[in-house]
Amino acid sequence: NATFDCRENGTWYVNPATGREYADYSACFNFENAIKEMDKDVIHIYVTIALFCLSFVMISISLVIFFKFRQLRCDRITIHKNLFISYLLTDLFYLVYLSVIHFAEDVVLHNPDWCQFLHVITQYAIVCNFAWMFCEGLYLHTVMMSAFTSGKSVIIACLIIGWGVPVPLTIIYGAVRASLKDNIIACWSSESSFLWIMYAPVVLSMAINVVFVVNIMRLLITKLRQIPEVAQTSFISIHRKAVRATAILIPLLGLQFLIFIKRPEDKDSTLSTIYQYVLAIFVPLQGAFVSIMYCFCNGEVRKLKNSYQLSTISSFRMSRLLSKRAGSFTTKTKMEST
Repeated sequence: NATFDCRENGTWYVNPATGREYADYSACFNFENAIKEMDKDVIHIYVTIALFCLSFVMISISLVIFFKFRQLRCDRITIHKNLFISYLLTDLFYLVYLSVIHFAEDVVLHNPDWCQFLHVITQYAIVCNFAWMFCEGLYLHTVMMSAFTSGKSVIIACLIIGWGVPVPLTIIYGAVRASLKDNIIACWSSESSFLWIMYAPVVLSMAINVVFVVNIMRLLITKLRQIPEVAQTSFISIHRKAVRATAILIPLLGLQFLIFIKRPEDKDSTLSTIYQYVLAIFVPLQGAFVSIMYCFCNGEVRKLKNSYQLSTISSFRMSRLLSKRAGSFTTKTKMEST
């Protein structure tokens, strides 16, 4: 508050030293520091939005590749597609949500229902990311454990886990948080411990995926001892890359849970700044990590790329050769007619 002293005669207090009306602003914010803090927050938000856009583009390209080529149609790629779609939705919802809460003050102030729903649906998409990452580990483990398991039954189970299981978790979170008035202001943009209603199963799924990967590595070593040496190379190449991608992605996708379980309480501390930038970099780039490991570094995709390039070069050379022959034939015809 700014304080003005109204005198008994109905005039404002005049400072004798300056001869002017005096206003006490000592209880107000330090505006220079406040502006600096706002600038820091804006930089942090711009970094997050830019990286979400990058992730969105990379995931979109990956989905186009997976849907375009028939050679990539198999159960494993089907799980990849659903994982990518979940990240596409997360990037889209997060971009809209961040833009609203940071650049639309009127919306945040009035806190409409659609803005609150946008927060909830964004959290649903995030849980779907980890549910489908769990499905990646589950599928690999199932294939390694039983060669006779029906691929269709595994895909149905993954669809239920990937899109269905996050629904009740999100509903419970939304209902519990909506019941407390202090937690529903400003489009639910404040930190809330109720998020662990959804995040606790996420951490559990990551732990189970680690168990899957360890058991898959054990099975790989066991099977390598049982099959002939000639067949070992092809067996390793089939499973090694998929296991490696899953093993790398588990810690990358859960880095925010592994490093910081709870946000540092002192917002002005160095630890809080590190926390903000870790989230600003790793959370939006999760989709990019997934697209790199499961699409751009995918051996089948690289083979298709090489064959596509070869066919393009061959068709280009063939068209040039045909055009040259057509040109020489035309010249010869003109000479004969002359």
